[in-house]
Amino acid sequence: MRHDCLRRRVVFIFSVLVISADLYSQESKPNTVWTKHPQNPLLSLGTGDEFDRQNIFAPAIVKDGSKYFLFYSGGPAGPRSGEDHVRYQIGLARSDDGVKFTKLGRPLLKLGERDNFHATPALLRDGEGTLVKTEGMWHMVFCGNRADDVEHATSRDGIDWEKDSRSPIYRRAYAPNLVQVGDEIRMYFIHKPPRKDWQAVPWEVHLATGRDLHSLKPHAANPVLVVSQPWEKGALFYPYVIKEGATWVMFYASYYQDASFKDQRTAIGMATSADGVAWTKSPENPVLTPTPASPYDSRYVSSQSVLRDGDHYKMYFASRIDLIHKYFAIGLATHTGPLVSAKRE
Repeated sequence: MRHDCLRRRVVFIFSVLVISADLYSQESKPNTVWTKHPQNPLLSLGTGDEFDRQNIFAPAIVKDGSKYFLFYSGGPAGPRSGEDHVRYQIGLARSDDGVKFTKLGRPLLKLGERDNFHATPALLRDGEGTLVKTEGMWHMVFCGNRADDVEHATSRDGIDWEKDSRSPIYRRAYAPNLVQVGDEIRMYFIHKPPRKDWQAVPWEVHLATGRDLHSLKPHAANPVLVVSQPWEKGALFYPYVIKEGATWVMFYASYYQDASFKDQRTAIGMATSADGVAWTKSPENPVLTPTPASPYDSRYVSSQSVLRDGDHYKMYFASRIDLIHKYFAIGLATHTGPLVSAKRE
């Protein structure tokens, strides 16, 4: 009798697990397979006296017509030249196929007295990732100094840029990412909380919204994403948001914890949302990790930018192989099909 009771209990529990798994399978959930391109890295450090000869990172990809525009941050100085702080500037590379890029060969903007550090560029896009122009003008934001003040610049061709005299448009917002949703502009960014009891507090993803770039205000739901999964350590950074159908998708990076290695690494995770405010991380995270012994990305993959391109997605990411170069190269990973599986009826 006791054995029959135990058997029924086991059957009941198993049935519940099967039903739960089936219900989960009917929900929209992430597709997380990304393949690194065989021609990686697509962009490498500059040579000679070029401005990006020691650091290159933070790719921002957009497409204008059939031309790919890949903006990035580059730096000529760093530990190798005896300097702790790299004065980044923004560069541009262009391509006809999204794989073979040619650098413009010069910074897009000169450094100023206040904006003496140009990093993490982001272009104004719509939810699907299409470049948004207002009266023919491109809009770009970027961090302008070590305080993470956000600068704004405009261009008519994506090549020649003019600084906005009203900058900074927002203060203390690292790695801004822009999306226009109807009449609203959303800026996702990294908030760096102050130390608490002399201890570092993990960096968080925050959101600011406004009718234009000069009226952005913090969202009441902040923070919208925090460190919460076992692989994440110490900080989230580089949010990048795109919409697929009715689902918002965020890619972000974090320091990567894994028992198989002891040195510091980073990896890329993914989260989804119905409204772009409340987010659920993928249980399959991280979706892109360093490749051991790789000649270009054995330590870091991060500061990613994603473009839907026909039947697939292109993810451009920065990589690192050592402690000499802050970032060493820019690579490409691709994903075929949807980012999120459709919900089964």
